[in-house]
Amino acid sequence: MWVDDLEKIAPLRIGEDSRVVIVEPGTEEEFRDVVNLVRERGLKAHVMGTGRNHVGERVSADVYISTHRYTGVLESSIGDLYATVRSGTPFSELLEVLRREGLWIPFFHQGSVGGFASLNIPFHFSLFHGYPRDWLLGAKVLTGLGEVIRTGSRTPKFSSGYKVWKAMSGALGRLGLYLDVIIRAIPLPEEIFPAEIKLAQINDAILRGAVGVTIYRSESERVIAWFMGHSGYVRKVTSDYRSADVPECSGERIYSVVSTRGLERDSVSDVRAECVISFYGSGYSRLYNPEDVDKIRAVGLKIIGEKGCQAECLPQPPQSFLVLKSALDPQGVFI
Repeated sequence: MWVDDLEKIAPLRIGEDSRVVIVEPGTEEEFRDVVNLVRERGLKAHVMGTGRNHVGERVSADVYISTHRYTGVLESSIGDLYATVRSGTPFSELLEVLRREGLWIPFFHQGSVGGFASLNIPFHFSLFHGYPRDWLLGAKVLTGLGEVIRTGSRTPKFSSGYKVWKAMSGALGRLGLYLDVIIRAIPLPEEIFPAEIKLAQINDAILRGAVGVTIYRSESERVIAWFMGHSGYVRKVTSDYRSADVPECSGERIYSVVSTRGLERDSVSDVRAECVISFYGSGYSRLYNPEDVDKIRAVGLKIIGEKGCQAECLPQPPQSFLVLKSALDPQGVFI
């Protein structure tokens, strides 16, 4: 029985559904041996971190490979502004380690570092700081062939070869598994100020140095511009803005809409939902308990089912993804 052979490689447990087998490798060698066994037995595997941020339909895999035991910040440098961290490390733990050294990553993620890289979801500051993919300098990854690839470097000037680690970002673990990730960091800002602004003031806020603009819509519409940096600078450029109370949105069903950058709000203006968050300049809006997802699909916008989605949760993969899949995981081990 393959389950018995799997247990000889790494600890495993049975999930709440008695048919779900979760294996928890703790070393690079154990991850490699698990993937090789899965491939040789013709099985399917799905990678998971905390298991709280699954995107898309429910996955029916033979084996769920957890990074839960593969944790630790291996290296960080205030001089070179980067950190090397194992993929199972909680993202909050990485932020705390960096904070003690005066460093920071301008994102928030309630999950593992591997999940942060694999999901590639924007944040409030993405107008200026981009997506998680833009902060990945390199990685050690495991392919569906059981091969460990070291790709990228500790410097953003690295440019030779294929950027496999970036191609895997946003692929939800279907191209391979992140082992160690090298992430760019910046000095910890002295102050972060959420400013309450009007829609017509967005360009003014950007000219003043706002690193992000978030547009909220529930019963009414609110716009928040985010400023950060030295306290003196922040207070100077926001002197005629008032501090905003940042709303919180939640829902059993969360969908995201991918649109043209700068047109996030307009793309979802007719969508009915309990709450809508548009990250201005990122091409990304998030809908909480929306009522008319099919209406958005009908106008050709890409829809991503982040939570509570049962069918048609992800857009069809582009040809570039299929080419990479055939190279990194030709037998389709990862789903």
